[in-house]
Amino acid sequence: MMHIFSSITSTQNSNLDEGAFVPKGIDEACPRATWPATGKKRASVPITEEQVRGIFHRYDTNRDGLLSKQELKNAFSSLGSRMPGVRAWLALQHADVNGDGYINEAEFDKLVKYTMKRGYKFN
Repeated sequence: MMHIFSSITSTQNSNLDEGAFVPKGIDEACPRATWPATGKKRASVPITEEQVRGIFHRYDTNRDGLLSKQELKNAFSSLGSRMPGVRAWLALQHADVNGDGYINEAEFDKLVKYTMKRGYKFN
């Protein structure tokens, strides 16, 4: 099975974030999901780094200290990502330094910083 971004050419690499094979426009193409309209206005509050850390720790369901792609997908879904599977894959591409397919404690800070750059908010 071919990866989504495996066909990126060298001329397209100028559109990539530094150190990751992630197109810069991915956030505009995949906006966050919103709650159903209730007729009431809600204030959006930016999520804090501490809250992001807590969400990822909560979704380490087997408590092994490693975040799998499925655990990341569930966490990004709870954050309101419209495409949590894609976001989990992109997060692994960005933060999984040793390439084992999991986010460990040493890679956790990089995952949190990646998530904070995405600008998730609580409604």
